[in-house]
Amino acid sequence: MRTPATIIYGTDDKPPLRILLGLALQQMSFLGVYLVISPLFARELGLNPEQSLQLVSATLLASALGVVLQTARVYGIGSGYFCPLQATSSTFAGLLLVKTHSGLEAVFGMVGVVGAAQMAFAWLFQRLRSVLTVQVAGLAVLLIGLGLGHYALKQMLDTGTGMAGQQQGLLCALTLGTMVAFNVWSSGVLRLFSAFLGLLAGFISSWLMDAIPASAWATFYDAPLFYWPRPMNIGWSFDRQALWPAIITGLFLALHGFGALVAAQRFNDADWKRPDLQLVKQGILAEGLTNICNSFLNGLPLTSSGGAVSLAASTGCTSRYLAYWLAVIMAVIAFMPKAMVFWQILPLPVMGAALIFLASFTALSGLQMVASRLLDNRKILALGIGLIFGVSYEAILKPLHHDAWIPLKALLFSGVSLGIFVAVLLSAVFQIKNHTHKQRRFDPLHSSLNEVIAFLEEQGESWGARPEIVRRAEHATWQAFEILTEYGLLEIIDGKADKIHLQTIFNEYTFTVIVNYTGKPFALLTQPPSHDDMLSDTDAVLEMAGYMLYRLADQAKLRVDGAECELRLIFND
Repeated sequence: MRTPATIIYGTDDKPPLRILLGLALQQMSFLGVYLVISPLFARELGLNPEQSLQLVSATLLASALGVVLQTARVYGIGSGYFCPLQATSSTFAGLLLVKTHSGLEAVFGMVGVVGAAQMAFAWLFQRLRSVLTVQVAGLAVLLIGLGLGHYALKQMLDTGTGMAGQQQGLLCALTLGTMVAFNVWSSGVLRLFSAFLGLLAGFISSWLMDAIPASAWATFYDAPLFYWPRPMNIGWSFDRQALWPAIITGLFLALHGFGALVAAQRFNDADWKRPDLQLVKQGILAEGLTNICNSFLNGLPLTSSGGAVSLAASTGCTSRYLAYWLAVIMAVIAFMPKAMVFWQILPLPVMGAALIFLASFTALSGLQMVASRLLDNRKILALGIGLIFGVSYEAILKPLHHDAWIPLKALLFSGVSLGIFVAVLLSAVFQIKNHTHKQRRFDPLHSSLNEVIAFLEEQGESWGARPEIVRRAEHATWQAFEILTEYGLLEIIDGKADKIHLQTIFNEYTFTVIVNYTGKPFALLTQPPSHDDMLSDTDAVLEMAGYMLYRLADQAKLRVDGAECELRLIFND
């Protein structure tokens, strides 16, 4: 794995301690925006202040455990990448459904089932290589970026903040402008802390402009300095009626985690080609185990944070050691309610500007992943429909506001998960009659290069091969055609050369072209003929052609059975 040039500290690098601590605070300053989710949900559940504090504290402790499990990679659990966990308001529908039918204690029993379902789907995902393709992974990352951007614009344009429009616009411009300036026109330490410096500029501007309401400061001052979390303080029970919503929630959290983990792989590897589903499985297992522990702590369900992954990549530090310091900070804040509240007083326009900054890196990275492979009509439809469903999530939910549609709303979990689910489902359906073996006969004396190129491109698009691999296959295949025709190696029957039988085979890792013909074999040399041989040996030119063909492919083999010859050209994808 080669670290990209934009990454200053890669996965296995250990930055200086002062850098690690500062970057961990920067990550916490971003993830702090999600601290507001727990109080919002506590309000929905009707929890008292003590229970609300327990919910926030437990969720933070579970997040600290999750980021360590994700990074440590022990006993086959954890991806080994820096990929923090966060709560998401997308789980509210399923959790409220369980609370309505089974009571408050069953909500936390459901969180445990959600974790178990995530772990089960993690094993299943590893076996779905044919549908969890590079393009689907790219769509997942793209939807995470678009989701962050959509949420950011809602925060920036929120008219319920009590601020004037000009004031909101100025705060957004100062925050985003500071981040962009330090990220683009600086290097080293300043670039590492570009997001933190932008948030700091936004916070100071908010304070000077009196953009932080007095009620927010009052809440901060009234919050206790220290609190001791008590696991299962709210309660825990299991109800079979909560099983189906929990499994569906687990599926969509696993799909969301798939997108974030693929983004982490893509950001950390300059030579990235496809998702490593083994590491994806291990990462989702870490998420599931975290949620099982979280259910007994009485916290909210957690999933990998695509935004935190993007922040690490955009600022140039994806070191695994960052995870441990972030976990320490999360654990400390879980015991300090005043610190929890501090992160909640940052104005929404400031947080919205930060999310716009992160969404740009994530969305464009996903777009690059989708565009890195050839697309045929099947993939265009699967990805296009999935993208449309993903970005139209809120529009889809509007007709389902009636109570009778609550179970269906629980299925339509989030824009990211809905889009991935639709794309995966359609990709599986489109596997029908989508064979991995295609073949065609060519007249070697009358076929043109364009005919061979068209055939191979059609197969590359059908299977989603990388364009450069297909270009190499086209060049080598036409070179083989020229060798067979120009050197008279084909068998002549009734004055006509026998037709060449061309077959292509594709799997996840190789693009193979098989050329079957009747005639004479030729040598595939690993070393070129010498200068003397080229001058004195009449067969040396053919040997040189065989050597050049051997060099064009990653592997080249010639099998001979009498007059029947099979040339196999293998290209690693």
